[in-house]
Amino acid sequence: MRIVVSVDMEGIGGIVDRVQLIPGERLYQESRAYMVAEMKAVVRAAWEHGATEVVVNDSHDGMLNLAWSELADLPRGTQLISGTGKRLSMGQGLPGSAAIMFVGYHARAGTAQAVMDHTYSGDVHHLALNGQELGEVGLNAYVAGYYGVPVALVTGDQALVAEARALLPEVDCVITKEALSRRSALLPSPADLADRLAATTARAMDRLHAGTGPKPVTLTGPLELEVGFMTTQAADTACLMPGTRRVDGRTVAITTPTAEAAYFAFRALLVLGGGTPLY
Repeated sequence: MRIVVSVDMEGIGGIVDRVQLIPGERLYQESRAYMVAEMKAVVRAAWEHGATEVVVNDSHDGMLNLAWSELADLPRGTQLISGTGKRLSMGQGLPGSAAIMFVGYHARAGTAQAVMDHTYSGDVHHLALNGQELGEVGLNAYVAGYYGVPVALVTGDQALVAEARALLPEVDCVITKEALSRRSALLPSPADLADRLAATTARAMDRLHAGTGPKPVTLTGPLELEVGFMTTQAADTACLMPGTRRVDGRTVAITTPTAEAAYFAFRALLVLGGGTPLY
């Protein structure tokens, strides 16, 4: 049973602000340790409850946050996907896996009382697929479903968990903190959170073995992808992509045949429209 553990950072317990999230910022190294601790709690529990292979996918920022040396005290067979430019990005390792776990994820752009809410980058105002507004959990879940892989575990703040359960009502979740605003939260003790992560991962694994876990979520094409950018200039350049059409000043749409194709189109639109100043 191969398990992919996709680890983001904004939803990790103890993290509330940008200065904790960006390499080189003064609190990054301390916060990276929180990320490592939560990853290890989930990975160990997955091994203890029947995983035969665990692939950890570093899914934050430049995707160089987890060090290879940090696998040394984990069970043999644990692997790390590190670095950017990955074809499936946050979902790298999906094909052929029994399940994926989203650890330390965050709510979609525009969510109130959610720590560092955004959707892939600060350039995105909103993202929708067939009219359904999605964040990173939703989009990655549909990509996983395209490969026949269910989402077995989601962890993050209470807003992220509510977002996940709306799409994945059967998924096991852990609330890592209670967001009070975009840059503040009520934080549990690290020991309490570690216990909850281990226990919930164990339950998710047991359900997978019993055949009672969540099923993959899928969409039948054609699929209408809509990306709203923060600026009209970003939409101007995104519309250079063949097949796109302008919905309004900052929104671009394109029709794709599958969830995988929609994902690739979204990432291409981000490349074209990304990095545009607000003024």
